[in-house]
Amino acid sequence: MSLAKRLVEHPQRETGGSLAQERFDYQALWGLALIFSNHEKSEDYAIAFEFHDDVVMLDSAEAPANVRFYQVKTKDKGHWTLTDLFRRPALKKGQKDEDRPLSFMGKLFSNYEAFPGDTASMSFVSNVPLEFAGANQDIAFKDCNSDTFAKFLKRLQTEHGSATKDQAGLMHFVKADLSLHDASTHAKGKLNNFVVKAHGEIPYNLDGLYRAVIEDCRTRSKYTGEIKSFEDLIRYKAICRADVHKWLAAVGAQAKFPEWSEIAADLTYDAMKKMRLRAEWMKYRAKVLDAGDEGIRSVRRDIRSALASVSDSALSLTDIADTVLAQVKSVAVGHLSPCTDDRLLVMILYEVLQHGETGELQSSDQKPSGEAA
Repeated sequence: MSLAKRLVEHPQRETGGSLAQERFDYQALWGLALIFSNHEKSEDYAIAFEFHDDVVMLDSAEAPANVRFYQVKTKDKGHWTLTDLFRRPALKKGQKDEDRPLSFMGKLFSNYEAFPGDTASMSFVSNVPLEFAGANQDIAFKDCNSDTFAKFLKRLQTEHGSATKDQAGLMHFVKADLSLHDASTHAKGKLNNFVVKAHGEIPYNLDGLYRAVIEDCRTRSKYTGEIKSFEDLIRYKAICRADVHKWLAAVGAQAKFPEWSEIAADLTYDAMKKMRLRAEWMKYRAKVLDAGDEGIRSVRRDIRSALASVSDSALSLTDIADTVLAQVKSVAVGHLSPCTDDRLLVMILYEVLQHGETGELQSSDQKPSGEAA
């Protein structure tokens, strides 16, 4: 049976439950940082949230052959000791040892037992350091002091009696470079660096892109619906290379957002209306990337649908805008506030130009010969 099929069919150790918002956010933000660091190294990957563990990285979004598990835990201060890593709740009266909850390391190793031939690594990730790792805070436990690793293995075997030295050697500690209480600021900086590396220094709405990206991660982290297939896993719980390309494509599209002067010359509205539209255009430039605004997203979908009915026409840009406005206004008022004609016209003009970039509207940016500007 393939790894993809076994990932879906194997019962999860836990389903997450009601986790604190700060922990959810930190896991999502660290997973986002992992996406950035992995994107340049891997041609194909999928990073899933809250599925078998806090973060899971597959080497393919279609036919994975190996998996890396990450357990992300936070502390306000201090460091992690061997005792911390293997601490387990005390046995309750009448409770059998086999029913006793596992330690952090015990839970992490459970992933290997579930997927023994496919596990490439199991990493414990935290915002505070490991006491016995020295200066190296991204380290396999087997590479720590030999006496310490011997103690590590012995404690692991009290929870998983069959665990071997080689299997324990797949376990790592990773010191996260995101602070606990300001992780979003650090993640936003990583996002900007990622965009600059991909596109160079270009103008774009960092806040809007950040909201869209982190909402993608949070949505996957919080999804608790049934996963019936590997396709469901990728769709509902994972970010893959194609998703990241969409983020970067959105930035590229915004960077090419035309100047108002390029559009105004093709419009036949009166001067005062053009001035109002120009003001709305500048406002919309900052909003178009904000995928967190479902109202805007819904109206954009309606506009694109309406544009399909005029895509082969010889209408001027002004006539296209007015025609689509008449079609979408009655529905748009339920999604936008305020929902003025000027605001809708600007959104329509943007979508016309987006279609024009892909060649879907052949005459959208041209007026019939002899028509005044």
